[in-house]
Amino acid sequence: MKKKIYITLATLVLLFAAYYYWENRYVELRPVISKGYDRQIVFFQNDYYKFAKPNEISPSYYKNIKWILDDSKVDYIEENGIIYVRNKFLNDMEMVWNYSNRATGTKYFKIEKEMDSINLISEKEYVASRRKKIDSILKTIKTDSIKFHEDQENKEN
Repeated sequence: MKKKIYITLATLVLLFAAYYYWENRYVELRPVISKGYDRQIVFFQNDYYKFAKPNEISPSYYKNIKWILDDSKVDYIEENGIIYVRNKFLNDMEMVWNYSNRATGTKYFKIEKEMDSINLISEKEYVASRRKKIDSILKTIKTDSIKFHEDQENKEN
């Protein structure tokens, strides 16, 4: 009886380890495009998408995808110009399709540029307000120290 329990537990541990390895291994990142389905019944969301061949996607994808992955904080490895991501990342083809569209389109980069300029303006305003506060604090410290020294001199006389 104990032998069967040990075998069952060992089998479960091995299956879990194999699944964990399969999901976390690094595979080549491939762009995803829409299939253009006309089917009425779709069982899985991934049925709408397919992996693109190199000639089906813009060359700008390969230039911009690292920026998108860094911005989205996706864990990846680059070797010899090929980007590898974890296998579980490719399970969600809709997300990879979204990243592929971001890398080939201009809309995402225009929004990022606008957000950077807004953040820079707010950062400058924040720095300016801090500078004003620090200047006013320094000014009060200076006037207080001058008054303190004058009061000390008057007490001595």
